[in-house]
Amino acid sequence: MTDRPFPTPSSDDVIAALERTGFLLEQRVAQEVRAAGFHVQTGRAFKDPEEGKSREVDVYAFKRLFVNEKGDITLGVKLLIECKKSTGPYVVLGRKLSDDERSMPPHSHTMPINSVKWEERAEGLRIYHKSKSLWNVLGLHELPHSPSRDERKGLQLVRMHLKNKEWQADNSSIFDSLTLPLMKAVEAFRPPRDKASTVPKYAHMELCFPAVVTSGELFYVDADAGDPLAERVEWVSIDRDIDMEGMSGNFSMDVVSYDSLGDYLTTRVLEFSEEVRGVVVSGPERLRTREIPPPH
Repeated sequence: MTDRPFPTPSSDDVIAALERTGFLLEQRVAQEVRAAGFHVQTGRAFKDPEEGKSREVDVYAFKRLFVNEKGDITLGVKLLIECKKSTGPYVVLGRKLSDDERSMPPHSHTMPINSVKWEERAEGLRIYHKSKSLWNVLGLHELPHSPSRDERKGLQLVRMHLKNKEWQADNSSIFDSLTLPLMKAVEAFRPPRDKASTVPKYAHMELCFPAVVTSGELFYVDADAGDPLAERVEWVSIDRDIDMEGMSGNFSMDVVSYDSLGDYLTTRVLEFSEEVRGVVVSGPERLRTREIPPPH
């Protein structure tokens, strides 16, 4: 073998370099999600709904939960994950949620129809309509592992790093590098809906969990506390408002410590998905019923 005129890295050098980039973290996350029963792709491309150019999500995973005999009513669960190698911890600053906030349907999950209405008869002959989101009509907000049961919500995500032997908190580029790409991925991969038909010809319901998985530790700070403390957590959900071309509303994503990914997949994703599956299997046609009798 001839001598090379340039240095050659050892196996340890290659692995250490890959560890620093986070490429190995991405593959480990994909492997764990695959072991949970999902079909997984890494580096899945999608068209940016705002700019029209190609982007990628680190880990895309999908699992079919139900399909009826005709194939026109389906239920699936999807994971859209950004992986972040970090030498320092992430901190989520948040607060407790009110009952009204907890009752709002999560934006990332796709319901085949937005709302269900019914007629109410007032005194005399006057008739008026009431409506409720399909999420609440199906009772998904009351399921034991529903995101609607979250008692707290993150408002701000910051990264901690050491500078001159002192810990600094920084949120620069987090929105552009993490939150916004996940928002765009949710919209790009959202399944189609039949919005025109009185009774939809098809009903595709999809639970979607956008998440950031970090190799670092994760802390939560209650912003409303009189004497706030940094509490180490396994994962926590963050809400952000967005108003831009083609995308607007309240967006939610989960931030997960890699060491707790298995627990997150079980308690946040799979257990809730099975609960929803039970609801859908008990009455699939409800997924495309826009009008119901007055509830009692």
